[in-house]
Amino acid sequence: MHLPAAPSPDRISEIQSALAHSGYYKGEPNGKWDSDTVAAMQKFQSANGLDSTGKLDAPTLQKLGLGSDIAGVSAPKPVVPKCCSTSPSATIPPTDKGSTPPPSSVEASAAARGAAPSTTAGAAASASESDVDPKTPQH
Repeated sequence: MHLPAAPSPDRISEIQSALAHSGYYKGEPNGKWDSDTVAAMQKFQSANGLDSTGKLDAPTLQKLGLGSDIAGVSAPKPVVPKCCSTSPSATIPPTDKGSTPPPSSVEASAAARGAAPSTTAGAAASASESDVDPKTPQH
């Protein structure tokens, strides 16, 4: 079984000072995780809605003002180097200057109906009655 490393005496003194400041630890910080420190920690944890184990954990350190602002709050965010990050322009493939542009929505809908796409936008819409053969039935 692997146990986490014990806090350094300086860190224990810092924790004892925070507990003393909150009124839970009596006496001078000594840098030893003794029964007085455990008892003070349990009282502090109980008063702050934490599991009163007397052991150090991220929520307890946060409440004492000694922990990370994000420890235990969310999953760690991956670090993406600037050289490898994607930008919106990197996700759009470049177009070939000689390629045909995609059809417009009018041309695409005409193709779906089986009509030949017009080469001039609006050519079908601008046909006049004089262009229509009166003998040909209209749909």
